[in-house]
Amino acid sequence: MRWYVIRTLVVKEWQRHLANRGGIALGLLLVAAAVLLSVFAPGESAAAGTGAVGGVRHCFVEFDRPTPLVKHLEDNRPPGLKEQIIFRQLARPDDVNALVAYPTGTAAIQLRQTFASESPTGRATLAVSVRHPDGDPAALAGYEAWLWKELRRACAAGARRAGAAVGDDPNFDRDDWALAEAHKRLQDRAAAGGVAVPDLEVTRHGLGGKVLDLRSAVATGLVVFALYFTCVYLLPTLNCEERERGVLLAQALSPASPAEIVAAKFLFYPAAGLALALTIAAVYKTAVLSSLFFWLALLAVGGGFLGIGMTIATLARTQKAAFLGGMCYLLTVSMLLMICSMNHIPVLPWLAVEYHGPRILHAALDGSVTPYHWYSLLGAAGLAVAWLTAAGWLFRRRGWQ
Repeated sequence: MRWYVIRTLVVKEWQRHLANRGGIALGLLLVAAAVLLSVFAPGESAAAGTGAVGGVRHCFVEFDRPTPLVKHLEDNRPPGLKEQIIFRQLARPDDVNALVAYPTGTAAIQLRQTFASESPTGRATLAVSVRHPDGDPAALAGYEAWLWKELRRACAAGARRAGAAVGDDPNFDRDDWALAEAHKRLQDRAAAGGVAVPDLEVTRHGLGGKVLDLRSAVATGLVVFALYFTCVYLLPTLNCEERERGVLLAQALSPASPAEIVAAKFLFYPAAGLALALTIAAVYKTAVLSSLFFWLALLAVGGGFLGIGMTIATLARTQKAAFLGGMCYLLTVSMLLMICSMNHIPVLPWLAVEYHGPRILHAALDGSVTPYHWYSLLGAAGLAVAWLTAAGWLFRRRGWQ
């Protein structure tokens, strides 16, 4: 490939945008939005964002082994929290006491039940570990209210089946009943009938995922949109405009090779998208520019969007088709990710750049990078390579026609 040819084609792309300044105007609006986000809400904490978006979005109920108590809790999830409460068995029983990193906006309640035959004291024990977001123990209040009520109901039902007279359940709609006193009273009544109810041990840890910071979430959305707008909207639309006007065919008949035409587009649009995304990120938090993870995440997401945009540009015949193709792709992937999230479908979302991109960029902007995010970065990079390979192959075969 010849650099002077690629340079000429890149200058041609820049001159097109200078003649049609709509894309430049939208880019300036995105930067202005980042400035407003930084200037008018500089001191808001993560908790403020939590109140706006609902705090803990998912609560994992983790257990070491399936028991009738776990089955009771799973069957009696409240209607308003049914999708937010996720039951999962840990890989090893010892993992209940291990340090687990939870994604942003999540927390967990861990259960470990020891039967009387396994306890050195001869009494069954139920250990409950509440893992709330660090510094926000009230974030799980709604989940805890459900847990204590259903634990009380399950223990009382088990004692009744064994023949103990434990009386009626309290009015769980009231908030003034004391958990410890109620459980002790239940044990006393069951003991009078010769039935032992497990002791209750409750501990709290600030080990849940960080609550979602609204400002960093908005900044992440602006960065992702900057990359998407440049690579998945502008590139296909303007490429199809060249095809309709015969400009793309004229380039193919010129001394420029198809590889040089592709290389020029690969250089211009990602560079424009990355420059816009970097400007937005720097306005929001300058320190993020010194993060290696942020640069790698930006390159991975930008490469993935570039491959998607070039694929749409190759398959679409007109500007209208390119615009509708980009919108249909966005809506289809968004619906797919939403359905998978609501129904807890694994693996399938991992095949979308849009699944990994916001997560790794938000972690970089929020300063909450964990080993999980590095794995997600590898997934985004792999998808970017796949999309770029497919786009380059399609463009060389039919993109200029």
